[in-house]
Amino acid sequence: MSKNYIKSLTFKELEEYCKEAGFPKFRAEQIFRQIYFSGANSFDDMKLITQDIKTKLKEDFEYNSFTETKKFISIDKSVKFLFTLQDGNKIEAVYMPWFSDDDEDKMERTTLCVSSQIGCALDCKFCATGTMDLKRNLETHEIVSQVLEVEKEIGEKITNIVYMGMGEPMLNYKNVVNSIKILSDLKFPKIARKKITVSTSGVIPKIYKLADLEKPVKLALSLHATTNGVRDKIVPLNQKSNISELMDAIEFYYRKTNLPITYEYIPFENLNDTDDDAKRLAKISKRVPSRINLIPFNDISFTKPEGIAAELKATSKEEIQRFYTQIRNYGGVVTVRDTFGSDIDAACGQLALSDKES
Repeated sequence: MSKNYIKSLTFKELEEYCKEAGFPKFRAEQIFRQIYFSGANSFDDMKLITQDIKTKLKEDFEYNSFTETKKFISIDKSVKFLFTLQDGNKIEAVYMPWFSDDDEDKMERTTLCVSSQIGCALDCKFCATGTMDLKRNLETHEIVSQVLEVEKEIGEKITNIVYMGMGEPMLNYKNVVNSIKILSDLKFPKIARKKITVSTSGVIPKIYKLADLEKPVKLALSLHATTNGVRDKIVPLNQKSNISELMDAIEFYYRKTNLPITYEYIPFENLNDTDDDAKRLAKISKRVPSRINLIPFNDISFTKPEGIAAELKATSKEEIQRFYTQIRNYGGVVTVRDTFGSDIDAACGQLALSDKES
């Protein structure tokens, strides 16, 4: 029987394990702190933990999730990480530093875009990961280890996490929520709940379920269209429901959590960037407090897309600015999001395991 991974245990589960193993209760806190705050690289690397406890931990658990880490540094200082898992599969994560507008050398926050699946089954037409078959869900330890490994490699604390990398987080609901519980534990929070965002293409039942978390996180919706006809084409998941049902779920999430919603929207030339789209998008965004992020379409030609995916054309910067102004004029709160890592295939929508030599 294969052993569990220590980084898949929430703090409460670690306390229960220590109790069953006959360890003093305070040992759970020591072990948890060594993993998530002291940067221990192995059980043997844990300070203050007695040798007999280390031996028991090694008998019952595996420690490291990855066999190899590669990183690719962009000219904008973002970094794409390529992690090789214990079973040989690979996943990607992207580190994004945000600097002050007044002082370009002053870092205001650091965001990590983490993956939740190997591949994706949703086939969104603008997303490189969507061209891959879904291989499997990531285990809890494989999600939280992305944060720990990046902090070790970068030498900076991650302040914000977005579940917006490879995969649809809501289709790996249990492990994603467990990873959130570990990283934002109420007693020992590594990252504040309100600094965590889960992005979804619109898995409606799980949006309702996520709203019931004791300490909820922010929600982002990959909307990308204001009519069902267009969204059905570029986000096939929409064919199982419709935008009206999706908005009902979004409103429920806000009413239950009191957290504003983020709408992610990629404008495509002559498809979803008209004045009527701006008007409808502003109306959608005013249903509950929310913000629209306009995201420039990032090239996925390296995946050799077919069908409508091959036909999608990015709206120009000038036209995005026009679209932005229209949305504002109709009362929507909107920003044009920066693009990180396009030169290393790390920008939004580009993650597809393009394993290049660093």
